[in-house]
Amino acid sequence: MTPAVQPSVPEGITFVVPCFNSGGYLRDAVLSLLAQPLNGPSEILVVDDGSDDADTLRAIQASRAMPGVRVLRSLTRRGHHSARNAGIEAAQYAFVMQLDADDRLATDRELLASGSYPDRAIDLLRADENLAFVHTMSWMIDGFNGYTISSYPCREDLVMSKHHVPTSIVCRRQDAVAGGLYDPRVLKWGDWGFAVNILGGRFRRGRSNSIACIPGPFHHYRMHTSSYRVSSAEVSELAMTALVVERNLDLFQDRLCTTDTAQDIARQVLARKPSRLEDLLHMAQFDLEQALEVARQRQFGLPSPYEHLGIP
Repeated sequence: MTPAVQPSVPEGITFVVPCFNSGGYLRDAVLSLLAQPLNGPSEILVVDDGSDDADTLRAIQASRAMPGVRVLRSLTRRGHHSARNAGIEAAQYAFVMQLDADDRLATDRELLASGSYPDRAIDLLRADENLAFVHTMSWMIDGFNGYTISSYPCREDLVMSKHHVPTSIVCRRQDAVAGGLYDPRVLKWGDWGFAVNILGGRFRRGRSNSIACIPGPFHHYRMHTSSYRVSSAEVSELAMTALVVERNLDLFQDRLCTTDTAQDIARQVLARKPSRLEDLLHMAQFDLEQALEVARQRQFGLPSPYEHLGIP
C-alpha cells in the first residue's frame, strides 16, 4: 500500500498569544503584531486560558474582530504551557512565534527599516536547515527601560548551561511538535525547557542545532508584578531542570560527554548557570557599548570587603 501523502503546511507564520486575565495588555500585544511589515501570510492566534476578568474578556472580543486574528478559548484554566501547546498545535503555518499577552513586538519605523524580526527569522530558517531557532533581544518596558541581562547571541552549548532563552523565538512548527512542545510540568523556566525540547527532538532526528540572533531589540518585555506572572512563582529550579534533563537525557549525555543520571546532570547544569557578571561578559563579547550601557543603567560595580584597606 502506498503511504498517504501528508499535506504540506503553508509557508507563513502563526503568532501564538497565550492569555489569562491580561486585561488591556492583550490589545497592545495584538496591535504590535498587526503593525509588523510582513512579506508572507500570517495569523495571530490568541489562546485564552479561562480568563474571567471583564477587561480581558473585552480585549479578547475586540481582538477577535481584528483582521487575521483567531481566538481559541478554554472555559477552565489549564495552565500557561497548555495554552501555548494548544496554539502551536492549531497553527496553520510552518513557522511559529510565541508572544505573551503582556508583552509586544517593537514597532519603531527606524528599527523595522531593514525588515521585521519575524520575516528576517523566517528567511534564515528557510535558508539553513541546521538552524534550530532564531531569537532576538529583549528590551524591558514599564517600570524599567533597558536591555535584559541576557541580551546576547545564544548557542546550543550556552542553552545546555542554563543560559536564558527568550519566549519570542521563531522556530519551525514541525520542530516544536517533534520536540514535544512545552512540558506543562515545568512550572517555571518553561521557555528554556521548550528550547531544549526543540534541540533534543532535532538531535534524535540527526539534525544540527545552530541558533541565530537578530539583535534589535525587537521584543519588548513588560515589567509588572502580577500574581499571574509565571516568573513570580516559587518553584524549585533543580526540580524543574531535572524534568527537562530527564526528557532529553540522550542530548545532555552526548553534549556533556557523560553517562550520569538526570539528577546528577541537572545539578551540573545549574552549577554552570551564568551569574549576572558572566551574562554581562557574554554581552560585552558581542557588543561592548551595549554591555557598558547595561552596567551603567543598573549601577553595577565591584564592591569588596577589602575596599577600606585601599587595595587597588
